[in-house]
Amino acid sequence: MSSSALQKPSSSQSSPLVHDNIQTIEYGTTSIQFNLSYSSRETLEIAVYPDQTVWVTAPEESSLDKIYEKVRHRRRWITKQIKHFDRFENEQIEFEYVSGETHRYLGKQYRLKVLQPENEEESVKLKRGYFFIHSKQKGNPKHVKAQLDAWYREKAEEKFRDRLQDCLDMVQKYGIGKPNELKVYHMDKRWGSFTASGNILLNPDLIKHPVYCIDYVIIHELCHIKHPQHDSKFYDLLKKVLPDWQKRKHKLEGYK
Repeated sequence: MSSSALQKPSSSQSSPLVHDNIQTIEYGTTSIQFNLSYSSRETLEIAVYPDQTVWVTAPEESSLDKIYEKVRHRRRWITKQIKHFDRFENEQIEFEYVSGETHRYLGKQYRLKVLQPENEEESVKLKRGYFFIHSKQKGNPKHVKAQLDAWYREKAEEKFRDRLQDCLDMVQKYGIGKPNELKVYHMDKRWGSFTASGNILLNPDLIKHPVYCIDYVIIHELCHIKHPQHDSKFYDLLKKVLPDWQKRKHKLEGYK
């Protein structure tokens, strides 16, 4: 479907990059699988994400032997992080869509108030720090969820187009053009995607996160207009446009 994509969580958080180069090392009866990419950075970075994937970013001139040596040296730390996130995965919130429950919008928490409609019209409104959901089936979690999801999608359509324009202003001086179209499209494991036809797809769930995280995903996909692959040229461009992109990425990953 796409030439590049930014990963998102489904039931658990996901690493934000596609898997370009998967490697495996073995020690004893245990093995560690990791996703390897190269960049112009001077040191090797090892990251373990909440979906329990391991990502290694190495300097361009690094040999595989040297990379394997570094990963083996950090194997105990890697295993510890994987076990930590395995416990975390079992603590994911199951929403019931009832009054008092909290849901996010643009990075902030708001409590639900699920009510009977006053004039037979269903609605979702955000005011005074609450989501007021007037529902004809207030006791039906699936129906209430569908109402809230429709509200999120409507807001996503508006906000994403607004943020795209600001992000285009940021990247223009780097020779990055416009996408053919921006579409709000549900994806189980991706925050965003740049398609072979030149469109940017953004997941409506992204509207639950702060604006600076939304901007990160949009700029990530805009950089793919110039560099389709997750190679060193792509990351060099991303760093020029958004020097704190890693901080924004980790913030996005940190939201449950």
